[in-house]
Amino acid sequence: MEKEIVWTPVAQKDFWEIITYLEESWPEKVLKQFHKSLQQKAKLLQKQPQLGFKSSKFSRFRKTLVTKHYLLIYSVSKEHIVIHRLKHTSLK
Repeated sequence: MEKEIVWTPVAQKDFWEIITYLEESWPEKVLKQFHKSLQQKAKLLQKQPQLGFKSSKFSRFRKTLVTKHYLLIYSVSKEHIVIHRLKHTSLK
């Protein structure tokens, strides 16, 4: 059974900040590729929630790359995949 994806308010804010940055700084092609990669990763996580690596600092969180520049941080519950953050890979 596929799990429902739930975005935290912080993750939603991360998403819109990334979209705004890409719109202002990169060609539309880059924005479309990011969005497509994010959708594909979300669909994959619904089917394979344990796909990402466990966080070394916080064991309840998992991490997986959306693109080579953006990391998705999430947790898995019985019914949901909760997306907590979208972060640039150069940020800690």
